[in-house]
Formats: sequence, structure tokens, C-alpha cells
Amino acid sequence: MDIGKAIYKILNDNIAVSSMVGTRIAPNVMKQTSAFPFIVYDVSSDEPEGQKDSVALLDTANIMVSAYCKTYSEASKLANYIRTALDRVNGVYNAVNIQAIDFDGYDDVFDDMSGSDGIYRKSLNFNIRIINSFNNIYSTHFDGVDDFVSLGVTGMSSVKNTGSISAWFKLDVNANGAIFSNWHGGLSVNYLLRYKSTNPIGIQWYIYSGGTTSRLDTGYTPTFGAWTHVVAVKDPITNGGQSRVYINGVQAGTPLNDTTLSSLMPNINREDQIGVYNTGSDFTNGNISNVAYWTNTALTESQAEEIYNNGKTIDLNNLTFTAPTHWLPLDERSVYFNGSTLQARDIINNVDGNGINLKEENIVGDAPGSTSNGTGNNIDILDLKGDTSISSKNAYSINMADYADGITNPANSGRSTNTP
Repeated sequence: MDIGKAIYKILNDNIAVSSMVGTRIAPNVMKQTSAFPFIVYDVSSDEPEGQKDSVALLDTANIMVSAYCKTYSEASKLANYIRTALDRVNGVYNAVNIQAIDFDGYDDVFDDMSGSDGIYRKSLNFNIRIINSFNNIYSTHFDGVDDFVSLGVTGMSSVKNTGSISAWFKLDVNANGAIFSNWHGGLSVNYLLRYKSTNPIGIQWYIYSGGTTSRLDTGYTPTFGAWTHVVAVKDPITNGGQSRVYINGVQAGTPLNDTTLSSLMPNINREDQIGVYNTGSDFTNGNISNVAYWTNTALTESQAEEIYNNGKTIDLNNLTFTAPTHWLPLDERSVYFNGSTLQARDIINNVDGNGINLKEENIVGDAPGSTSNGTGNNIDILDLKGDTSISSKNAYSINMADYADGITNPANSGRSTNTP
């Protein structure tokens, strides 16, 4: 697992810690020739929190971080710096999403077998909870009326030459739906991927470059009510300029070869959007998940297949090829309610897209490859019991995603629950 990478980054970025050890931070063992003081960290366990019928949302890990010094006072000082750097930390570090780090005590050790002076070591123990970011069980639902996400000038149009965009979507009905776009009418256009429900029916990929609009008609009609993965590519090199689309890891239709595709898209300062184009056309009626932009990479079929991952979401920071330059999972961990609308986090750049007309209820328990939801047979409300084996309060446990900051915008929908 990658928790060690996160620990290294937190410690290495801490000014107080680095003032004592510089970059002398290592997993498991340090070179004998290393100068003192230094830090060694060990991951003693890393296990998922068990769930029988769905993906574990959390991993729990135990780590020991040891400060090695020539004097006891120096070891105590460095140990305090380590504790301050790690205790109660949360956030994303080296693509590891940490929910919390809790200090769990320390041990004093004096090694008198390491030379005439010996070595002082203080070993600090921490418990860590890691949010699994590579499997989603939630996505964002768009109503087909006025919901969309505004990204600003962020995505493929920021490069305008070579680029790819990936997304998962599930359409509820047979109606036009724009999945991702930077297409604002007139000459204020760059790219658009949409499903068109009338002739020519299917997924379409539009690019405006070289003064010309190219349109690739894939002829592919997605299964309504089922998840579909798409990758759309602008490739200025292949055959003098090419656009192509991959559906569920396989090339859809015939690539469009056009020399105008070797030209830049216009330098138009307009926003990228999800779930709509031209801020009012082809609103998507359905779910969208994991929109990602590669602004300098023309993805291949094998790479699209890797992202498709047999129908399940995948950690895009751990691919066998270049990670995306922008990534919006649109899931339960990257979308939050700011008191008025949902905010969609680009977890690569830690910036937020603004949800338009999107509220808490738009975060739904439905994602590619997720089996977290089911339909009960012969079950009614009387079968719901206040009996949870690990609950001291004998409480029902229902998470209704009532997000708020607790101060300016308190959680007040009446749907919050309290379970230990």
C-alpha cells in the first residue's frame, strides 16, 4: 500500500522536522553511513475495514515512526516535532486520502550495541484511517433540466492541441445529454462530447480547430440505466490529425482523420462544463462519475481499456501511464455541500468546480462497478431494527450525506444520525 509515501511527504514537508533531519527519512532501515539525526518509519499493519457485500470505505493502518539521535534531548525534541507533524492530520498526501492520524503512545530505546556512544531512539506509534479512493459507491446525479458543473478554464481547452478526456456516465432516458464540453455557441467553441437521441443517433465527439468543426459520429447508443465509460481524444499527430473515441475500453466507430485537427483549438477564455453545453443545451439526465483530463496525452485503446478496468472505477494516480492533469471523481469523498450548492473537487489540483442547481440529494449511492445497493424482497419497515452489534446506543445507522460547515451553514436538513 501507499501509506508510507504519505507519511514521508508529511514529514518531509514539515519545516521543524526537516530542520533537524533534512531528507534523512526512510522506510524500514537507514544506511549505516547516514548522519544523525534521522527518521525511520515502519508500517506494521494495513487492513480494510471489513464489509461483506461492498467495497471497504476505509483502511486502517498502524505505523511506528522512530527518531534516531546521538543525545536524549535531541531525540525528545525530534519526537515532539514528529508528533506535531502527524497527529490529527487529514487530507490527501501523495495521492493517499487520509481521514485521520491519531497518536497512540511512544517507547524509549537506548541502543548501546551500536558503538561506544550508543544511539537514542524514540519510537512513536500512530493509528491511521485511509479513505479508499480507487472504488466509488456514490456519484453525482443530474436532473436533465438545469443541473451542471462549471469548471472555469481548466480542462482540455487549457492546452488546445493534444488531449484526452475520460468519464463514466449513466443516462436515465433516451434524450440528448452532454457529458463534458467547452462549447458556448458561435465561434466560442472548443470541444463537446454528447449523446444524441435523433439521427444521427449515438455518441458524438466535436472539436473546433483550424477554423473548422470536425464531428466524429460513433454510432454507439449506450444502454440506458447502465454505466458506460468513454474516452475522447484529440490527436494532432496520427495521420496528420485525428479524433477518436473509446467506449468501455474499445474503439467506437472509425477514427476521424482531418488535417485541421493538427491545429490548435481557439484561444477562447470560456469555461469547461460537465452535464451541459452552452450553459443551457442538452442537460444530462442521469449520473456522471470520474471526469478526468489529460492535457498533453493522446490516449490509446490499451490505455482506455486500463481506465475502464472491467467496469469498475480505478485510482487514476496509479495507472501504468501518465496520470491525468485534472480529475473530478464526483463521488462521496470529493463532492461537498457549501451551504448553497455542491462543490466538485479536482483532487489533482485541489480546486473546486461549482455545482449549478446541485444539492445534497444529487449525491446518490450508484457508481460504476458498485454493488453497495440492493432491493429487499419481502422486507418492510417493520424489519428495520435498532440493533447494531458495535453500537453502544442500540442505534439505527443511516448516512444521508447532510454536509455543512457547522458554523455559518449548520447541518439543518433533519437527516443527520448519531451512531458511535
